[in-house]
Amino acid sequence: MATLFDLSSLRGKITSAYITLVISTAVLGIIAMSDLLFLERQVTEGEVVSDLKDAVLEMRREEKNLFLYTDMGALLRADTHAADSLKILHEYHDVLDAVMHESDPLLLGTTLDIYRTRLTEWEVASANEQATLQDEIRILGHQIYLSVEALSDQERRMLEAAVRESLWILLTSLFMIGLSIYLIGRHLKRVVVTPIQQLESSMMPIARGHFDRLDPPSADREFVTFTNAFNRMLKELETHQKRMLQAEKLASLGILASGVAHELNNPLSNISSSCQLLIEELTEADPEQLNKWLQQIDSETQRGRNIVRTLLDFGSKRVFQKNQIKLLDLIKETQIIIGKTLQQSSAKLSINVPETLCLNVDKQRIQQLFINLIQNALHAGGDGVHLRLSAVLCDKGVSMMPDGAQIAGDPKCITDYEGRFVEILVTDDGPGIPAELLTKVFDPFFTTSEPGHGSSHGVGLGLYIVQEIVREHDGCLAVTSQQGKGTQVIILLPAEDSSND
Repeated sequence: MATLFDLSSLRGKITSAYITLVISTAVLGIIAMSDLLFLERQVTEGEVVSDLKDAVLEMRREEKNLFLYTDMGALLRADTHAADSLKILHEYHDVLDAVMHESDPLLLGTTLDIYRTRLTEWEVASANEQATLQDEIRILGHQIYLSVEALSDQERRMLEAAVRESLWILLTSLFMIGLSIYLIGRHLKRVVVTPIQQLESSMMPIARGHFDRLDPPSADREFVTFTNAFNRMLKELETHQKRMLQAEKLASLGILASGVAHELNNPLSNISSSCQLLIEELTEADPEQLNKWLQQIDSETQRGRNIVRTLLDFGSKRVFQKNQIKLLDLIKETQIIIGKTLQQSSAKLSINVPETLCLNVDKQRIQQLFINLIQNALHAGGDGVHLRLSAVLCDKGVSMMPDGAQIAGDPKCITDYEGRFVEILVTDDGPGIPAELLTKVFDPFFTTSEPGHGSSHGVGLGLYIVQEIVREHDGCLAVTSQQGKGTQVIILLPAEDSSND
């Protein structure tokens, strides 16, 4: 029983609420039943009084016939009806006693006995005595009638009062039952429905991929247990997501390795050529020419070192850390990594970014963002696609989100941000995204590529990863597209350093 009514348990609160409702209903039912029994008793009293009044009226009618027509049969019938009245008085004495507050039923019975005695005396009396007895009988009969009439009026008033009281009790019972249902329903809403609605609202960001901790909407044991289990699951999902993102990045790194190898081939070829010339002309070439070849070897070696360092930086796994970087330099490094892929797709990349535009970002993650966006455009646009990458510094309050765009992240990150922000646009002239698919572009594992194109087309994590990177930098992301007219990705990131225009 202690477990059943444990108020820290949702089940205990619901059970106690329903038991309270049942007890309240039972109490009101008992009250209503008692009222119905009282009403039934009043109806019984009314029937008894009605029978008594009918017997007295018949007695008076036969009395009238006796004195008008000297009908001896009427005398016998009057006496019979008087006897019936007495019988009713004696049999239902308790019932009539509850009605007759001002007079005693026994007094009415005594009058009826005297009435019968006078009828008997009238039958054997002389003519002169009959005249005297006749007046006395009429007076007695009239007294009996008045007593019964008063009794009938009293019973009718009591019945009307009982009906009114029953109606009032019925309405009160209905009101109390309705009030009990309302209060218990309100209580159940507060302890069940409201926490569930709060839980549903808390899960909306999680449904969009934001693995925030879920706080219990109530102190009830069931909600606490559920949210603890759910938070453990979220933690595991977040761990798996990080592993998945790293795996996707390494997969991209594998795809880009061939492009980087091609980029390294050029400086290595130049180094090899310079070395051959040095070997052949070492004794005959003048020092100035030898120095020129050595400088070329050193320059090409540095170029190769930069390419390898860029690749290693992209593939390394490190803690999220923001640094002030020039956006154009980062994009050019990214272009080195993905240059071979652009050549293989016969794609053209146009860059329009101010040289002095800086961002306070995690370099590796922003580089991953640009690689994913470019790869997505190449996968969707096919060979010969033209990509345009631009960036501009914007003032607070300038809306850059076009109508109909599919937005990821919270636009309040821009509207509530006190400083300026950078708008980055990545546009392609590919086939675009159908309107019915645009709402799914940020879903993990969603891709517009047809099956069977090979692993190089990815598994649909490109924009999902971009969304996560933008969210890490407190920005927001939008995609707008028209089928046959290409796609545009809009990225808004806070510009903490506004001195670089």
